[in-house]
Amino acid sequence: MKHSFGTGRAWSLLAVAWLGGLVLAAAAPQGRAAPAASLAQRLQRLEDTKEIHDLLIRYGLLLDSRDYKGYAALFARDGVWIGGFGTHRGPAGIEAMLEKYMGPAEPGKRNTSNFHLLTNEVIEVDGDHAHAVSKLIFYVKSPEGRPVPQMAGHYDDEFVREDGHWKFSRRVVQGDIPFSDSLAPPKPAE
Repeated sequence: MKHSFGTGRAWSLLAVAWLGGLVLAAAAPQGRAAPAASLAQRLQRLEDTKEIHDLLIRYGLLLDSRDYKGYAALFARDGVWIGGFGTHRGPAGIEAMLEKYMGPAEPGKRNTSNFHLLTNEVIEVDGDHAHAVSKLIFYVKSPEGRPVPQMAGHYDDEFVREDGHWKFSRRVVQGDIPFSDSLAPPKPAE
């Protein structure tokens, strides 16, 4: 089978590609490679962003599987969780909060009644600190056994690199639908 590139189109594309290469080569600094620190910093930022993305996903997986110890270990030693259950500090305090409000964890039990869907994260890294915002939808099982969204909200997160790994230094869980302001002062008891 004989291949034909046509008369003008293929040669036009080749010429554009060749000229594009010349423009890129002319724009590059002559006689020097890109600074190694710049490339190393860019690579580090990509690796940091990936690790933080994985941390966000592990958060939901561990919470939904009721692995409270693993979940709490995602927080820095002085990490803070702020949400509908109040403000809780440090991995031990966060683990105790989960046991208090969600009941004791049952190792090996598969959660078939609800789950979190986490999405739309925007991560900004600045050295050993980072910030992210992301969305969540909390689904529960309907009487017919179907997933039904119960709540939509967002997370506002601060991270710190601790012992070489990214951890939550502060996580604020906000309910958007229905609305709940986790940062509002608590209402006085009646």
